[in-house]
Amino acid sequence: KVLSFSNVGKTKMRSCGALSLVADAMRKHEHNPVIQSDGCVILGNIAVNIEDDSVVSISEGGVEAIIRAILNHPDSLEVHEAACFTLKTLASSAENVALIRKNDMMKDALDLAFENHPQDVGKNIFTLMLAL
Repeated sequence: KVLSFSNVGKTKMRSCGALSLVADAMRKHEHNPVIQSDGCVILGNIAVNIEDDSVVSISEGGVEAIIRAILNHPDSLEVHEAACFTLKTLASSAENVALIRKNDMMKDALDLAFENHPQDVGKNIFTLMLAL
């Protein structure tokens, strides 16, 4: 997780396929809230280029892992905050917007997160919906 905060770390992680590896780990451990919230943070961090504030495209599997994290942990504020912030961040890229829109579970996940934690995730969900 720490490596995902620095530009050097992000570049190395992307070149090693970390976006797919993190999404796979999230799928394999979908009932572990720590792996889910940390996975969302890592995916969001790796996707952002600090130097030019651009966002790289992630896979459909990455988007699905983030959305499933919300659905599999309906009461976890930590998971919902990390997932909603990451989705909002990813939506800065047109390619990611298309992947988020395409996901059939997206609306249910965002409704669940907002219903359970409106004060904590509402702003990120609102910003995400504007981007979509």
